[in-house]
Amino acid sequence: MAVPQRRDQLTFDAFCETHEQAWLAAALACRLSEEQAHAVVDAVRDWLWGDWQMLLREPAPAASAWRVLKEEIARAGLAAKAPGSPPDLQDQWRAAIRTAIHRMCLSREFDPDVHGTYEALLSLPERQQDVIILRYALDLRDETVAEYLDSTVVTVRSHARHATDRLKEKLARRNV
Repeated sequence: MAVPQRRDQLTFDAFCETHEQAWLAAALACRLSEEQAHAVVDAVRDWLWGDWQMLLREPAPAASAWRVLKEEIARAGLAAKAPGSPPDLQDQWRAAIRTAIHRMCLSREFDPDVHGTYEALLSLPERQQDVIILRYALDLRDETVAEYLDSTVVTVRSHARHATDRLKEKLARRNV
């Protein structure tokens, strides 16, 4: 009985080790504090371990983990902010937005501020937001992004292109 449980633990640990850095970065990129982000990742680990055998039977375990992560981020109060108040951007989030702006080549065409870009990013459909965070802010490969979103590389690239076009359009309107 100890051998199967040990094997499960090793498999689980390897899965988490593969994805935890991205989970933590995503939580931080979603403006959670360092403490909240670590608590979110711990909650994801706990949930995944509780359903580990069922998760292993799913066609896209990383996508299920991503959905759990997003639920935990929402639970941590990401969406709650006072109306009209400017977002309280953490240094990690500022860096992630600047990195995304640079990687999307938006800084060449516009002089986007971090808050304006964040607001434009929030106006995108959820899948496009996910792709921007995973692909540009976290610098994950398209194959990894597709795995997280239970999608195809072609779809990820399409979402990235549409998101970039929408962001350019929104930022152009702001700079006029």
